[in-house]
Amino acid sequence: MMSGVQHPTPPPDPGRLAAGAPPGIEVRAHVPLARHTYLRIGGPARYFAEPHTLDDVARLIAWARALPVAVRVLGGGSNILVADEGVDALVITLRRACGATRFDGTRVTAGAAVMLPALARAAAAEGLSGLEFAIGIPGSLGGALQTNAGIGDGRSIGPLLDSVEVLGTRGTRTLPRAELRFGYRESSLRGAGVMVIAATLQLGTRPRVAIEAEMRRLLAARGASQPTAQPNAGSVFRNPPGDHAGRLIEAAGCKGLTVGAARVSELHANFIVHDGHATARDVAALMHLVHQRVLAHAGVALVPEVEWWGPAPAPPAFPAPPAPQDD
Repeated sequence: MMSGVQHPTPPPDPGRLAAGAPPGIEVRAHVPLARHTYLRIGGPARYFAEPHTLDDVARLIAWARALPVAVRVLGGGSNILVADEGVDALVITLRRACGATRFDGTRVTAGAAVMLPALARAAAAEGLSGLEFAIGIPGSLGGALQTNAGIGDGRSIGPLLDSVEVLGTRGTRTLPRAELRFGYRESSLRGAGVMVIAATLQLGTRPRVAIEAEMRRLLAARGASQPTAQPNAGSVFRNPPGDHAGRLIEAAGCKGLTVGAARVSELHANFIVHDGHATARDVAALMHLVHQRVLAHAGVALVPEVEWWGPAPAPPAFPAPPAPQDD
């Protein structure tokens, strides 16, 4: 595993203030998204905001609806591919409005913007078990609930959920676990027209030393098998039933395959990496090439785990452009 490698990062460019934004909320126009994603690729958002409160979030959504312009929520920045031309949307980050964590016995309530590794460490400090698997997942709680994030051994966030708080057209409301559906890398929250703002998880108890030992083991395994030192978006394709996308991609001879500056990782075939100079067009074209080679070799049509953020129609690697999380 490589370490200490420096990758070029686009220089800060906060964008100009957007005219007509809700009073008291800083909304900037044409903000580059590359530095906000793990892949370090992508053009600007039409508008970008980091609201401080849920009231600010609600006012931003109303403002966007009146323009009209779509709303997208940026979580940890993993598992997304932002188009080179950017996103014609108001992109909101909830880091300030939804970043709190509160423990009550074996339950933890956390904001949608809380990162999974931080939540796993906080739970470990309380002697609470169940989130060990999340220590190496570079995403936020809100995003994890949208996709039922998990790891290869079958553990995922869905079974831990007690309830989720969402913001929608009827305001803020709490949905119990019984009203939601979770499957492999999917949940009924995705595309439901609501914004996840917080969730309560039910955890178990376990000695802190055992929890931390398991998290160290999981991190070591991840570092040895995944290209963590290079820009990447995480797993590119979902595992098909009864198999692994990485195995299928490697068997189709795709390790090391390149398009432009994007390359299929030699360490793990289900990761696409680059040297800091790839474009979203490179990555999308490489995804399509891998998809076609696996289909020809194994007869399996891989489904992207990475979400396309850009204009429709989406590139051929993506079956359809995702519905923006617009209220």
